[in-house]
Amino acid sequence: MTKLLYLEASPRKEHSYSSRVAAAFLDAYREQNPTHEIEHLPLFEVDLPNFAFEGANQKMANIMDMMGGGDGIEPVGEWAGVMQEIKRLESADKVLLSSPMWNYSVPYRLKQWIDLVVQVGATVKVNEKFEYIGQITGRPLQMIIASGSLYENRFPLETDGIKTDFMRAYVDHIFRFIGFTDIRLIRVQPTGIPGPDTDAAVERSETEARKAAMEF
Repeated sequence: MTKLLYLEASPRKEHSYSSRVAAAFLDAYREQNPTHEIEHLPLFEVDLPNFAFEGANQKMANIMDMMGGGDGIEPVGEWAGVMQEIKRLESADKVLLSSPMWNYSVPYRLKQWIDLVVQVGATVKVNEKFEYIGQITGRPLQMIIASGSLYENRFPLETDGIKTDFMRAYVDHIFRFIGFTDIRLIRVQPTGIPGPDTDAAVERSETEARKAAMEF
């Protein structure tokens, strides 16, 4: 059965603009694909695995084991939690990510999840030329990002001033690092001031999301 993994990175539930647009996407997706499985991972509501002293040392031990020709260390302790999240991602045929921009970047719970699943020696391998090869391939990613201001789809520039979008470029880059190539984006912007302009922006994005879901 085809599986879609939905990563929700806002804690605001129905008050979240990114979650509202994702809900419109999922309604259309379910209508188009009634037999597909959808796994919802609300990052602010679940207990993500701990990854601290033990996990960081296990990460390095895993890399060293594989560099020596091994298959990696046993999934025990904090490393078992890392492998659990990687297996969740590997089990998905498609990924939907909805998130607000926090402080011009990603919410900390999304960053925590990224730091769990982006692991050299697991989701990224190194070949004989010392090139990084992402291992999570053949899956599309649909990003839905809400921001208070308007931003272009490009890398940050030194001339951007205090309003600089580090989020879109980073999320796009980190998923490409682990192997994604089909990355799609829906922006929900501007949402900084509640009122008619924000309502219209959300409605436009919901319409875009429904159309995108039919082709996802």
